[in-house]
Amino acid sequence: MYPVVRPSTSPIVVASRAKVMVIEDNVDSMNLTLRILREQIGVAYCNARPSGDAFFSWLNSPQVRQNPILSFLDLILLDIRIPRENGHIVFQKLRALPELKRTKVVAMTANGSRDEAERARVSGFDGFIAKPISLKTFPDQIARVLSGELVWDIG
Repeated sequence: MYPVVRPSTSPIVVASRAKVMVIEDNVDSMNLTLRILREQIGVAYCNARPSGDAFFSWLNSPQVRQNPILSFLDLILLDIRIPRENGHIVFQKLRALPELKRTKVVAMTANGSRDEAERARVSGFDGFIAKPISLKTFPDQIARVLSGELVWDIG
């Protein structure tokens, strides 16, 4: 199966103080994820970004590149089924940025199959969460990822 715990080189991040970015194209899914992150987990900073070309235009803009917020992100939740963009390629682009090398990135998708989770694991993601996300389990999954565990939930 999948490894349960990965040694962490960074201090444990308390979920309620985490800084999270959500990259999601579905408005309903994004709103639900943001609501849980803010209301149930109480993350310190939560930023939602559109996916695809708009995301990379934003990411490469001078105001973002000169803003230290990227280096302070604790977690990125990435929809890997982004229209017109392969989520695994987006992940590699994120990992190529020096500011995001240590940021945990969790794949999220409505295709919660073992094959999709395995592909995410091989790509180097720090976890996999199938959608729709569960109001009962999602807060715990996020806390576990932020504390250094690998979370592989195929639904």
